[in-house]
Parts: sequence; structure tokens; C-alpha cells
Amino acid sequence: MPHGKEINEIREIALMILLSILGRLGRRQISNYLKIGEGVTKRIVRNLDNQGLVDIKRGGGSLSRKGLENLRDKLSKFKIVSVKILDVEEVCPNCKGVGFLLRKLSLCKLVEIRDEAVRGGARGALIIRVEEGKLTLPPDLGYLEDYFPLLANEIKENFEISEGDVIILAFSENIGDAIIGGLKASILAGRV
Repeated sequence: MPHGKEINEIREIALMILLSILGRLGRRQISNYLKIGEGVTKRIVRNLDNQGLVDIKRGGGSLSRKGLENLRDKLSKFKIVSVKILDVEEVCPNCKGVGFLLRKLSLCKLVEIRDEAVRGGARGALIIRVEEGKLTLPPDLGYLEDYFPLLANEIKENFEISEGDVIILAFSENIGDAIIGGLKASILAGRV
């Protein structure tokens, strides 16, 4: 069970990812997406604003250039190279998908990683590994394109993938749940 400091860090990173993906959002929108109280949202946004990581204007806040750099630094601690919204209609109709690209990762404990995404709020998750230039479903389920050809193409179009990369794709009806679930799973994977 994560402790208070880790929960706050996850919420802060998730909020920064949300702003990086969706752009300017108000506190109420952020609160609804991430399912955290408006008071907690206000505290996180104020903290980010005090560090110069967000630009607050009428109508909400967005990540500043410094905020984007800070987010990249925070994600790289967990071997996360990039985060993208992906169309997962083939996998889960009416769901939003968020893909986390991880590099230099020795992938084990697949079930624990997937379960962490679900505990984090995602409806489900796929763990995909790049092997010999193909998107595979470890440990031995075959190629992603055999199951979900549109998703396989979208991943190749949205990520600069290299041999051995791992994509953790979390999905849910609420993009905030997909972000938090995918982030938690990626953090776990990056630590293993």
C-alpha cells in the first residue's frame, strides 16, 4: 500500500500528464478526471504554480515549458520515455487508452503489473514488448497485430519504439483512471 508521500507524488504526476495530454483544464475538470477532491486539486495546482510548472489563467491551468521538462524528469526516474493517448476501441469500446513507453526494462511479474493498473483505477491493461521489431504480448501470446491490428498501427505511429521497449497500455471509460492505473503499473514495472 503506497504511503502518503507516494500517493501525493502519483497524483501530482497524473495531474501533470493530464495537462500535458488535454491542455488547459479547470480545477473542477481535473478533480473529476482524477477523482480527487477539489481541495486536493487546488493544493497540487498551487504547489505546481509556486514552482513555475503551470500557467494559471482564467479558465484553468496548463503545463508551462518548465512543467513539461519537470514531467519528463519525473517520468524518466521510472524509465518512462513518453505517454500518449491511444484509440483502444478494438480492445474496449467507449474506453480511453493511455500508453506508457518504458525503456531499458527487464520485464517480469506481468500479472502483478497488470493488476496494479486495475487497482489504480484502469478497467484493464495490455503489456506489450518490442521484439525483433514486432509488438508482442508476453510471455507467449503472440503478436499484438494478430489480435488488434488498428491498435498495433497506432502504437507504431505514436511512439518511437526500439528493440526491448515495453508499452503499458491502460484503458478505462475515464481518462483519469487510465492515467493513474497506467502510471502506477509503469512505476511498479520501472522498479522491478
